[in-house]
Amino acid sequence: MHTAMRYLVAAVFLILSVAVGSTVLVLNGLAPVPLDEGPVTLTPPWVNAKVNVLVLGTDAGLLDGGKQGALRTDTMLVVSLDPVTYEVRVLSLPRDSRVSIPGRRHPDKINAAHAYGGIRLAVDTVERLLDIPLHYYVRLEHRAFRRLIDAIGGVDYYVEKNMFYEDPYQDLVINLRRGQQILDGSKAEQYVRYRGSDGDIGRIARQQRFMLAALRTMLRPANIMRINSIVDIALSSVRTNIDPQAILKHLPLLDNISPEKVTMLTLPGIDGWIGGVSYWLVEEQAMDAMLREHFWDTLTSEPSEITVRVEDASGNNLGARAAEVLTRRGFQVLDVRAASEVTEKTRITVHNGYDEMGHTVYRVLRQGNVFSERATRDVKVTIVLGQDFWR
Repeated sequence: MHTAMRYLVAAVFLILSVAVGSTVLVLNGLAPVPLDEGPVTLTPPWVNAKVNVLVLGTDAGLLDGGKQGALRTDTMLVVSLDPVTYEVRVLSLPRDSRVSIPGRRHPDKINAAHAYGGIRLAVDTVERLLDIPLHYYVRLEHRAFRRLIDAIGGVDYYVEKNMFYEDPYQDLVINLRRGQQILDGSKAEQYVRYRGSDGDIGRIARQQRFMLAALRTMLRPANIMRINSIVDIALSSVRTNIDPQAILKHLPLLDNISPEKVTMLTLPGIDGWIGGVSYWLVEEQAMDAMLREHFWDTLTSEPSEITVRVEDASGNNLGARAAEVLTRRGFQVLDVRAASEVTEKTRITVHNGYDEMGHTVYRVLRQGNVFSERATRDVKVTIVLGQDFWR
């Protein structure tokens, strides 16, 4: 693939996936995230491991009178790229998903995480929900969507029904007719923001279909001539921790992306009410089955055959959290106890010669030093959580 086209493909997944799935609700009830929020540092992916990107969108967040309001992302997406198979998974996280947000006393809607703590808390919330590492993030100012679609000459698309909606509070007017047509930036934004009787899940399905259509349009050879416009939009509208070196590192992966290798997914759940509030109630077993098939790394040892003891020497009462993570992935956690003293580094000790099992535990926890001892114990692996344990 031509080098320019490689960068065009990168732009597709660092801009388009955010743009089709994100608008913002501005709310008075939350303290605004500072506009000068500092950089967020995440751990780079391991060699040949899936590359996971959190994408979300914001606007200026101005209330009446120019006052700064809090921002809630209307939709979050996780884009996962497999460097071995060149497959791409795009997971939509419905904005009303009821989740645990680190540091908050009660579960809340996932779109509140960014309002409470910016990119850092949004990342932590999604990592905890999905039990996957997020290596990169992209936050896009939503007005870039119109500019991007206009820059690629619009998208030839079939609008499946008449769409009419007006909301003066959001300065939103949707007026689309059914049929095949070229959607420019304005009409495309109307389409992906439309929320009919099928609710947020129906809107997500439309967004995903439009994303694939826009991807095919963007990858046409004629759009190589427009790459400067696309890059200008990215530079002026995106906040990300992806630097040029990271893009160069992943060029072989980007080189092999095609629409046929993209799978669109939505967080499993059902609509429901709790305490008079409407939520998307996540179906945890279905979610874990989806994660196991599409997102979690393949493990070399079967977790159900690995018995584990957790000793909490972190000083932060993280033993129960570590046990929760391990149990979710299928390990047999037989004992959780507090250590007699705090230690700095997390240790994973394998007993009875089951060395490969230690590496399996490490791949799930994604931290710790692995040691092996030949002595016989009543468990196959002992984990001592240190102060460096971050979950």
